Amino acid sequence: LVNMMYISIRLFGFLLLLASPQAIWAFSSLSSANANANASSSTEQNASSSMISKAFALEKAQQWSISSPVMDVAFDALCGGKTILCPTNVGYTLFTLDGKEGAAKVDHAKGREKKPYGVMGTEKTFSRVFSGIKKAPALKNDFCSDTFISFVSSESVSNDAREQLKLSRAVGPSGEVAMWINGGPIADTLVERVEEKYEGKRLVICTSGNLSGRGNPASPTFSIDAIDNELLDRVDVIIDIPHWSDPERDEDGRWYSAPMFDMDTYSFRRAGKNMDSAKIILSVFNAIDKDGSKTIDLEDFQTFFKSARVGEELANLPEKEVKCMFQLIDEDGSGTIDFEELYSFLANSKSTKFNIATCSKTS
Repeated sequence: LVNMMYISIRLFGFLLLLASPQAIWAFSSLSSANANANASSSTEQNASSSMISKAFALEKAQQWSISSPVMDVAFDALCGGKTILCPTNVGYTLFTLDGKEGAAKVDHAKGREKKPYGVMGTEKTFSRVFSGIKKAPALKNDFCSDTFISFVSSESVSNDAREQLKLSRAVGPSGEVAMWINGGPIADTLVERVEEKYEGKRLVICTSGNLSGRGNPASPTFSIDAIDNELLDRVDVIIDIPHWSDPERDEDGRWYSAPMFDMDTYSFRRAGKNMDSAKIILSVFNAIDKDGSKTIDLEDFQTFFKSARVGEELANLPEKEVKCMFQLIDEDGSGTIDFEELYSFLANSKSTKFNIATCSKTS
């Protein structure tokens, strides 16, 4: 049977979601909208309802992450060395604090040994662990779930971080560390609170919420009900609220995890959710970075916008507008753009002209 803490959190979280007038209004509006849409096709109805429903669920998850007492329960458990099954943009992820004890607890929950774990971080965590990277990608999840990604590096990991993470078996065979950022509102809030409490001295290690060797769940929706009961019984705290996202699934129907981007080779080690968008962004980056320096300067950027490959929608942009766009993407003002900055810009859809939709026509 699933432990009582899970049942309490699941029930409490659901009641909190229903408690607000906004929630009642939204459910009522959805029902009215569906009732009045008989003249539309069933496909359009379903798509519209799904979009409204997911947007509402994301907004509620964001509110819940900063106001629910259940988050205090989960945070205290995390700080007490417990394991947490947390909803993220790719389903559900296992968390614990770094250290031998934490790794052992996650090993027990998953029935796993020896394989390395990852780190769930924030921009601050990223900058501390990957000290060789000039700036963390700004992927705060206040827009959608499309930018959840794992960044991997061996060359840029600080010596202190590597030594600390070895205790948690969160360092790969070549000295590499994988960090997930922008996990979603619940995960982000927990990790930010760990950052604040421990002032960067403790890290959250993570792994996919499934039993070792069984792969991700095969379910058309993100639901705790799709997780193995054996795993649920072994986890200390399970956070279950209506999920704000839908899975993308592989040929076996299993949920895709996050894409894994190698910052040393500028290539993807592993495909994942929203991989088409990730490939488009990398293709555009490589098209602009003609000399293979892994950075884009203003001259590279202007040349790309003058090329035939840029496509009709971008070909006639005034030079002043191109320069302003370059400065907007170059978040740290270094005078060059790296992949993380371009990924952040395009995935956030900060431009109505230079975005994934227009880039897909040039890649």
